[in-house]
Amino acid sequence: MMHYFIAAPFGNYLKYSNKNIFCPCVSVTGTWTLEYRGGWSTRLWRMAKTLRYSPALKGWTNSLGLPNEGLVVGLKRIQSNEIMSIAAIKKDDWKKMAPMIDNHVSLELNLSCPNVSHDDVNWDDLPLFLNSKKREWCIAKVSPLIKEKDLSLLIDDIGFKQIHLCNTLPVDGRGGLSGPSLKPYTLSLIETVRKRWGDDLEIIAGGGVQDFKDVSLYMSAGSNHISLGSVCFKPWKVKNLIKKR
Repeated sequence: MMHYFIAAPFGNYLKYSNKNIFCPCVSVTGTWTLEYRGGWSTRLWRMAKTLRYSPALKGWTNSLGLPNEGLVVGLKRIQSNEIMSIAAIKKDDWKKMAPMIDNHVSLELNLSCPNVSHDDVNWDDLPLFLNSKKREWCIAKVSPLIKEKDLSLLIDDIGFKQIHLCNTLPVDGRGGLSGPSLKPYTLSLIETVRKRWGDDLEIIAGGGVQDFKDVSLYMSAGSNHISLGSVCFKPWKVKNLIKKR
């Protein structure tokens, strides 16, 4: 069954749980990090300072840097029908976060935020999150620039069965880019995954989804689910997309 995902951070605010009105729709909250990186004031200040629409790039750029109140706060707020997006900043963060999270909590592991440094972070501890059969979702969210060898590491060696294609595109001096410019990257990655791994994986496709034409494009290319990001700046368009027909 196809699901819509309200991507973080929009999933913190937009919830569509009425099954009589909406198609299956899951809010992704976060992104949460092990330690506190700022509250509401920090988030609003960074949005005002860095969030811009670029006609030339055909999308939104931001350098927010994952402001959040920390994993402990996120665990208190997460609802049973939501997915928690988490990210590691320091080398041992994944190892420290794994035992803090109940094995029934669905997760999206943000492996590629362009606005924070992941230089000290490796993927050796990621299997810790894949041990639970109670976890409905355990998703690897990857960069639009990810190489096939790194996909192979995540899928063949670590064991991810659900992949989110893809995160924002790094843009020098502007942070991460979201919007229609991501479509070629997402479509190329869908083709790569389906060609090498067939139908064994669930793909969540996102990047520039604004209307049903975009949804059909990704689904026809081989996606199982659709992620909604920058369109969430216009919640009325989201409602139109996810309403049952």
